[in-house]
Amino acid sequence: MKNQNGLTLVELLAALTILFIISAVIYSIFFSYNRNYNQISQKNNLAQNANIILATIKNYHLNNDQYFINYDNDNYKLFIGESTPASKLLNEGDIKVVIEAGVTQPSVFKGEMSIITKQPLTLKLKLFNKQGQTYEVETILKRY
Repeated sequence: MKNQNGLTLVELLAALTILFIISAVIYSIFFSYNRNYNQISQKNNLAQNANIILATIKNYHLNNDQYFINYDNDNYKLFIGESTPASKLLNEGDIKVVIEAGVTQPSVFKGEMSIITKQPLTLKLKLFNKQGQTYEVETILKRY
């Protein structure tokens, strides 16, 4: 018999099968990485927005004797201002917020709340986005 160089059909199919398996593993790792990256990015966005909201409220608490927080319960929008009605929007875009506030213990409120800064303010914020992710933070603001 002569020595023939080349690939048989079985060898070609085996090589294609191995290539298909390797590419499927690589694509699944890539898509998993991409999905996790998006989830972490959205969670960080919620945390960043919560920090901005808290920093704004803290700034009002430290620099004013009285300010107002207005919470639109139907649209999950939070406003703050030095006069009534509070008009500065704290949460923008698709991020919804639920706020609880009080002097001794936070409680849910709707409408407008007048904050006197001589007493400590207990705040609890819960932010959530369209994807169903949530971020909660609780703090006490004091004026020294």
